[in-house]
Amino acid sequence: MYWLRRPKAAGLQFRAGTLEDLEPIHALEVELFGQEVWSYEHLSQALSDSGQEFRLAVDGTQLVGYLWLDWIAGERGTVEVDGLVVAPAYRRRKIAERLLHWAVERAVQAGWPRLQLKVRADNLPALKLYAKFGFHKVEDLPGVYAGKDGLLLRLEQLLTKAPEFARKRSELEGWQGQG
Repeated sequence: MYWLRRPKAAGLQFRAGTLEDLEPIHALEVELFGQEVWSYEHLSQALSDSGQEFRLAVDGTQLVGYLWLDWIAGERGTVEVDGLVVAPAYRRRKIAERLLHWAVERAVQAGWPRLQLKVRADNLPALKLYAKFGFHKVEDLPGVYAGKDGLLLRLEQLLTKAPEFARKRSELEGWQGQG
């Protein structure tokens, strides 16, 4: 019943984020999270910092999602995913999964064995995605999200799991890794 599926994004592309992308990144944050967002100034600094990396999902000229890696926030060998965001109209299209595969690939390329991230404890779709990748809970984070609980999750042994991730990544329709 393919006619029941939502149409695919016609021009979906994945690319590196730059300071020129600050406005749409901030606008997407505000749209999704209201006042619980990274400040405009913080995002500007992150986009300018060589120790931070953004991967964007763009449909035509519209930003529909992004993943933000912070190479300096965590302990040595641990890459921090500071944000993984997909606009509601583009969810359930494996955009977050593709972005997360890109993060795994970058960590493996750099020789870093771990990814970690924080997530709201009640964000069941995100928790399901992270479990699919093999993330495990490291710590409870009471009240960290404007009074709501969060979790610190970690994905370890990336270097030994790299072939498994490469196989899974190749099965994703429309995978675009490098660039």
